[in-house]
Amino acid sequence: MSSFLDFKFVAVALTYALLASAAVPNKRSVQWLQHNGPAAKALNDQYQSLTATTSCSNDGDFACIQNQFATCYEGRYVLSACHSGWSCAALPNEWDEGTTTTCDTNDNISYRFSQAGVSEYKRSFPDAKRSLQWLQQNGPAAKQLNDQYATLTTSSSCNDGDVACVGGQFATCYEGSYQTWSCGDLTCAAIPNEWSQGTTTLCDTSDDIAWRFSQAGVSEN
Repeated sequence: MSSFLDFKFVAVALTYALLASAAVPNKRSVQWLQHNGPAAKALNDQYQSLTATTSCSNDGDFACIQNQFATCYEGRYVLSACHSGWSCAALPNEWDEGTTTTCDTNDNISYRFSQAGVSEYKRSFPDAKRSLQWLQQNGPAAKQLNDQYATLTTSSSCNDGDVACVGGQFATCYEGSYQTWSCGDLTCAAIPNEWSQGTTTLCDTSDDIAWRFSQAGVSEN
């Protein structure tokens, strides 16, 4: 079972709650980044006004609060720390319409906003580049996590801050039990990172999941 302590490179992520979905294209598109950039920037501006005591009305809503990933549960936000050196942000999607709120590397955050043509003033543009080698290195770990997720149920024990996929839904651990949220038309999975070592657990498009595992040379199932 993964956690920020047991698998230190897992990032908390979820697309569905803040996503206005559309038909999924067959490949990544700079046009999608440009289309979605302003919406992602607007969300990040909104997140700046939130605090740990801010009330929320919709269980399953997600946000970034003081650089931590936040989940709305029973009218208040539950905070989970991002991995050291990572940041919480709303990102423009590059496969379809919408945004993703997630903990991610500063490299990927800066890259997406740069390609979107939107000012992302907190971080400088990265020197690092996406790497097929990272996908190949991280693929087996992502596959192992997905195999573990297939054995979990909502009654499985967990540590607060754990993230997982349970019964096809995105799950976060709170007070020793998993709270789950539907991914809608998306799929919950651990996917291999392409900027650095590790995996990301999130709801994502089937196109992106299939592409990453294909490039990693690892079967999804």
